[in-house]
Amino acid sequence: MKKIGIIGGGISGLTLGCVLKGSGKECVIFERSSALSEHGAGISLTPNACKILDEIDILDAVRAESCSPLDIAWRDDQGNVIKKVNINEFGEVITSNRKVLINKLYEKFINLGGEIKFNHELLDIIKEKELVFKNQKNISVDYIAGCDGIKSLIRTNKIKKDKITFSGYTAWRGIGSSDSKRINIYLGKNSHIVCYPVNEKLETSFIAIKKSKIKNNESWREEGSHEDLLEDFSSYGSFIKSLFQSSKKVYKWGLFDRKSLNSFSSGNITLLGDSAHPMMPFLGQGGAMALEDAFVFGNLVNKFDDFNFIRNNYEILRVGRTNAIKRSSRYQGYVNHLGNPILKSLRNFMLKNTDIAMRRTKNIYNYEPLRIINNL
Repeated sequence: MKKIGIIGGGISGLTLGCVLKGSGKECVIFERSSALSEHGAGISLTPNACKILDEIDILDAVRAESCSPLDIAWRDDQGNVIKKVNINEFGEVITSNRKVLINKLYEKFINLGGEIKFNHELLDIIKEKELVFKNQKNISVDYIAGCDGIKSLIRTNKIKKDKITFSGYTAWRGIGSSDSKRINIYLGKNSHIVCYPVNEKLETSFIAIKKSKIKNNESWREEGSHEDLLEDFSSYGSFIKSLFQSSKKVYKWGLFDRKSLNSFSSGNITLLGDSAHPMMPFLGQGGAMALEDAFVFGNLVNKFDDFNFIRNNYEILRVGRTNAIKRSSRYQGYVNHLGNPILKSLRNFMLKNTDIAMRRTKNIYNYEPLRIINNL
């Protein structure tokens, strides 16, 4: 049986491990850290993501420790509602803490007999077979799945030597408290804020993003100050200020990006998740795309033996879709951060009086990868 080495124990790596082990495939996850760690941050699991969690049989477990919001509201920076819609029109939406998702994926993988080797930081790949790690261990595998994030060494060394670039946006995040069970999106001048409950206790995750010429660090584990956060979003209403102040810690980081790729593979190496297509968070699809990548690639491996066929069909199914959503996410960033008052009024009018926002999300959410794979 062929052995697959999965580099990275994030969403795409763990999901791929679950899909492969669920069919008895031999795989090992190599994680650079000493343990899986996700600092408290929210994640919105849209219908396309929930379908995959259901397929790998962890949806109920994730839902039990998360929140199921009923609607989504777009507001101005003073909290006035621009538009409110039923969030579950196209399927179930769950808002959660990333820790919950990672923990449930990890538990599932281990229960399936999966193995994670911690403290294995990849340094090099020799002849597309031998993995060279910083701990001076070399391990041979047959296929390599690069799930090592936006700073992917595999992408840089084996797929394309492109650079990580600053997007022009700075983000803040935290988890505070509120009494709202809905997803709220606040649109201000050159900035916007998204907040939603991550569990039934209504602990509320927020991400606040603004245009910035200052290049902050990419790491989202760097703590910031409440004073700086409040100053950056001083034009917003009292509810936002209370939410910010209720978060014990706040974190600040720069949003970075990489160019779109025309191919996610080279030889027996394939990229998944942020290593293949890091994207701006403005459509909330980064985690969902990682889940989709892993589910598609894993099911192709489970169904077919010819790796060239697997690789080619993975790219047919994933490159166009992820690059299109990547472009849409960038454009949504432009729309969310308008500064011109006339353009802002036009945006709000279109948002209020048309279904343009939900039409686009319908195309994203109505994705049935298993049906497509079964027809190959």
